[in-house]
Amino acid sequence: ESRKDHRMDNLVTLILYSLGILAISMAGAYLPRVKTLSDRQIHLLVALSTGIFLGLLFLLLLPEALEECEHGGIDAHDTMFALLGGFILIMSVETWLKHRHMDSCGCECDSHSHKLVSFSSMIGLSIHAACDGLALAATFLAGGEIAAITTIGMCIHKFVVLFSLSSITLVTDIPKRKSMRYLLAFSLITPLCGLLFFGVLDGVSDVEGLTGIPMAFAAGTFMYVALCDMLPEAFHRKKQDLKSFLLVLVGIAVIAAVTIFFPHVH
Repeated sequence: ESRKDHRMDNLVTLILYSLGILAISMAGAYLPRVKTLSDRQIHLLVALSTGIFLGLLFLLLLPEALEECEHGGIDAHDTMFALLGGFILIMSVETWLKHRHMDSCGCECDSHSHKLVSFSSMIGLSIHAACDGLALAATFLAGGEIAAITTIGMCIHKFVVLFSLSSITLVTDIPKRKSMRYLLAFSLITPLCGLLFFGVLDGVSDVEGLTGIPMAFAAGTFMYVALCDMLPEAFHRKKQDLKSFLLVLVGIAVIAAVTIFFPHVH
């Protein structure tokens, strides 16, 4: 009976924390839309977001995936295969989308390519968000104060991801209301997957050992979005290359500072 009560307490806490993650995520999504921005300002915002993504990839996601795989006794080569698999999956999805679009449209205009990039980015990051849900459930099943630390870290992580993803959608011609609906649906993935995995994995002895390969795969999807979608878009306007470069460095520095001052951020 006491175990059942403990599980119920954990579930209620997970629901409350998930609502907090959702609220913080939507705050991040709304921030780039507080005021109307010019095309120049939007691309500079994308450059900042790109730096944030690169920082997240190299300073948080890859180290965490490698650490989790090592904890689960997974060979380094298998980890790299999972990483490469995530990268190739999103590359395949984006190539298919572009090919399908060219067959139906035949043009190579900016507005359409921006929309395709935005859509493939959303798919890639959705896989990562689902794996975040798995990690969230694992920490709550493990119990202790690590759940609270993980949630705080995930709130920061989600805020910057949604800020960046919202910035990407600004370069498309998708109406604001429709974009916000997409971003809301994206924000729900981690909380809902967290609750789903909490129910599925309850009773599994070594939950944390199961997260390594999914997290490496998700880091691969994140890598493609950062390097192949966001980085080229950051330097799309040639006349502001230097400013874009500096803002990319600022974005990386922000995540570096977060990892230094909050070492248990994720």
